[in-house]
Amino acid sequence: MKPLRNLILSVMPLALLPLISPVHKAPHKTARLQPLLDLRGEVVDADTGKPLACRIYLQGTDGTWYFPHSLGGESAEYKRQPTPKSVEMHTCLSAHPFQVTLPAGRYTLTAEHGKEYLTTTFTFDHSEASKPLRVSLKRWIDMPAKGWYSADTHAHRSPKEMPLLQAAEDVNVAFPLTFWVTKAFLPPAQGDKNQAVEVSAKPVYIDPTHVYWPINTEYELFTVDGKPHTLGAVFALNHKAPLRNGAPPVGAVGEEVHKQGGLLELDKHCWEWTMNIVPLINTFAKKSGFRNKK
Repeated sequence: MKPLRNLILSVMPLALLPLISPVHKAPHKTARLQPLLDLRGEVVDADTGKPLACRIYLQGTDGTWYFPHSLGGESAEYKRQPTPKSVEMHTCLSAHPFQVTLPAGRYTLTAEHGKEYLTTTFTFDHSEASKPLRVSLKRWIDMPAKGWYSADTHAHRSPKEMPLLQAAEDVNVAFPLTFWVTKAFLPPAQGDKNQAVEVSAKPVYIDPTHVYWPINTEYELFTVDGKPHTLGAVFALNHKAPLRNGAPPVGAVGEEVHKQGGLLELDKHCWEWTMNIVPLINTFAKKSGFRNKK
C-alpha cells in the first residue's frame, strides 16, 4: 500500500457520514400501490468506462424516495430525517449494475462517488419502454496520485459496513466510532451507544488504497447524573483497547488515549468541556440542512 503521507479530512454525511447511526426510520413518502416496472442501470467512470461504487439519490416528482439494490454486489440504504429540513435518503452501491422497481413516471437521480468525481444529477421518464440507465461520472482530480488521501473520523456506522461505504464514498481512511458514550462519568467500555461488534486492534485493509481502524470512541455528553446538561463532544481515535475512563475529568482520558497511541479530536468546539483540549481538526458537517435551530 502506498504510504498515507497526508490526509484530507473530508466528512461524508455518512454515510460513513452524517456517517450518524445506521439506517433510521424517517417520515418520508413511500411507493404507492400501483403497477410497478423494473429499471436497471449502472454507474461508470466517464473516461475509462469502469464500473464505480457510488451513492445514489432517487426521488419521484411526488416526493417519494426510492432505493435501488445491487445486482451481484452489495447495497446499503440510509434513511434519516431528524427535522423537515434535514433529510438524507440514499443508497450506497458496490461497483455492479443496480435495479429498482418504480411506478411509471418522472424521476430525478443523483449519483456521487466521493469528492474527486463531479456529481451527476438528471431527470428521466420511466415507462415500459425505458432502457437501462448508464450514468457516467467525471473525475476532476486524482489526489492519491499527488500523495494526498481522504479520511473520515466521524463514522457512526458498523465496521462491517465500511468496505462498501468507503468504496462508494471513495474514503481512503476511516475511523468508525465503535464506542460512544453520552452520559457523564460513564466509561466508554460500558457506553450506552456502543456497537455490538467484536473488533481487534489492527488495521483492516479493504484494498491497497482503502483501510479503516476499528477501535475509536466518541465522548458526546448530554446528561449528568441523569439530568440534561450538555458538556461537549470529543473523539478518541486509533486507540488499542476500550477506554475505561469516564469524563469529566478530561485529563485522565487524554493520558490514556495517548498512552495507547491514539489521538484526540474535537467535534463541537463551542461545547463547555472541549475548550480544555487543543483541537486537531473539526470535521462536523452535513449534506442537507443542519438539524439544530441555532
